Amino acid sequence: MTTTVLSTREDFRNKGVLKLSNVIDVEKVAGARTHLWQEVNRKFGIRIDEPSTWFSDINIPVGGARAKRLNGMGSIMRDLKASGKLDEIERAIQPAIDRVFGAHTWRPLDLWYSLLSFPGSESRWNVPHQSWHNDEPTVVGDADPWSLFVFVFLDDVSAEMGATTVVSGSHRRIASLAKTLGTSNNEALINAFEAVNSGLFENPNDVTLLPMDQILEPLIQEDPWFQALVNEGSPEQRIQQFIEQGCSLHGIEQKVVPLTGTAGDIIVFDPRCLHTFSANVSNLPRQVLRLDFRRQV
Repeated sequence: MTTTVLSTREDFRNKGVLKLSNVIDVEKVAGARTHLWQEVNRKFGIRIDEPSTWFSDINIPVGGARAKRLNGMGSIMRDLKASGKLDEIERAIQPAIDRVFGAHTWRPLDLWYSLLSFPGSESRWNVPHQSWHNDEPTVVGDADPWSLFVFVFLDDVSAEMGATTVVSGSHRRIASLAKTLGTSNNEALINAFEAVNSGLFENPNDVTLLPMDQILEPLIQEDPWFQALVNEGSPEQRIQQFIEQGCSLHGIEQKVVPLTGTAGDIIVFDPRCLHTFSANVSNLPRQVLRLDFRRQV
């Protein structure tokens, strides 16, 4: 294994976010994008090149002021997966994952997710202060998550297009909290994630972990930086404090990282990291898909 691969893997373990550029050929990306919009047009009557079709009395995307998401994309993604129209994308992603994390270490699940979002009503992009959460429990003594989220960019995506924002390094802070606040007898929670953790534990009730809904408040109480993160502020102040400056506590560096990229890039993301969605203040939809990978036993 090369030094570059080792340093890349270590960087991911420290930050919980890893960008891999030009993983997917642009022609394959364009093909997937075409198939996606064909299905969106068929189901919703929405065309990417006709903004007048994005919002109507018949089809109103769900969401608030920050961004609008189409409700009911699950069936479209299942159909695209079943039709084989995403197979070339998967075949391009798997070797990239293997190069960084080792062959036969992670394998994709069958379900793809659409992170397609449309412009909201906000006019200026800001570091979001609401809805910070993580998507997987933190197990004491386990350095790896149960799953990896892989974001696939079907087009160039800037922060202003409503990029998912992540607190890099936050999974390590949560791991420290889990050592003191984690509890056992979490069989029901572990079973809820059976799709990605099956076979990892002989006795789920012996596993000490910190559930997702018990991590934000302790971080806010411990760290003024997190307290400021969940409160409003001007774009200039918040961008400087959270994206440009960041903070360090207990030897762990943290920054807010908007997940941006160009068509063909992927971002590998640890779902134990705190994250949320940001405002789409552009005049374009954010065209991103997500494929989850399961850790192999």
